[in-house]
Amino acid sequence: MTKIHKTLGLLLLMSVALIFSNCKGDNTNGNNSGNDTSDNNTTHITEDNIITYLIPSPRDMFSLLSGENIQFSADVLNSKENIDKYLDTKSKEIGFGIYSADLAYTAAFEKTNEAVEYFKIVRSLSDKIGISAIFNESLLKRINHIPENNDSLLRITNDTFYDIVKFLEQNDRKNSMALISVGGWIESLYIVVNLVDEYKENDVTIQLIADQKNVFENLILSLEQRQNDRNIKTIIEELKPIKDVYDQLEVIKVEAPVKTGAQENQIIVGGTTKIVITKEQFLLLKKTISNVRNKIVANDV
Repeated sequence: MTKIHKTLGLLLLMSVALIFSNCKGDNTNGNNSGNDTSDNNTTHITEDNIITYLIPSPRDMFSLLSGENIQFSADVLNSKENIDKYLDTKSKEIGFGIYSADLAYTAAFEKTNEAVEYFKIVRSLSDKIGISAIFNESLLKRINHIPENNDSLLRITNDTFYDIVKFLEQNDRKNSMALISVGGWIESLYIVVNLVDEYKENDVTIQLIADQKNVFENLILSLEQRQNDRNIKTIIEELKPIKDVYDQLEVIKVEAPVKTGAQENQIIVGGTTKIVITKEQFLLLKKTISNVRNKIVANDV
């Protein structure tokens, strides 16, 4: 797997899976839509009028990425000193999501020293938001014995992430999951857009960034379900500039190739949609995401 595969895949997998788990928790019918592989994310209304949001699987999202030679840059990481600015519940939980994305980024590029430092920060914040049980002796032993066990920080980070999702679900902490999702998503996308040096038409990475319009809309829908919580209502307002840009992106119909059906003379014409982002829109999105992210990491909102 190339570095671009690992980095984009893991970073956006984290935020996507959190968003999906967050939405899925509201589905009292227990409808398992996690394996849905349809081209478009859709909204379903169950018999109990509970809305479940379906989002593209990480496998589908990243299957078309090429092996671009993207270099690691520490400049996109949230400063370790910013942890002292996160004093209230909202900033601590969003900060946990942000630093978790930074941890995944450093682990994906096998930057062991940086990853260990960010692991310590994530662990510290876990104590402050009540999920320190995840960072048990077994996990710490894996961290301390990576060379001997032929383990990897990337694998450990991935496993820890799923343990966190499971813990939050089991303890009915949907609001916490929502805020962590925001932090993970915005930091992930901030890193990705700043890995792109210039706009190129039909570039797979830029298309991935455009496709985050769907994921972002699902994130907002998930947050709006809980906007009676003051912290979540506030973060919805803080994300509005990003929404304004994504709302500008055009969704067009793309015809799939004509196929011959199993029955004689049967013609099947498929179709899907594509989110179009122009150079001007990409540059505006990059600037907007950077502005919103920088205000959030500085807790200056």
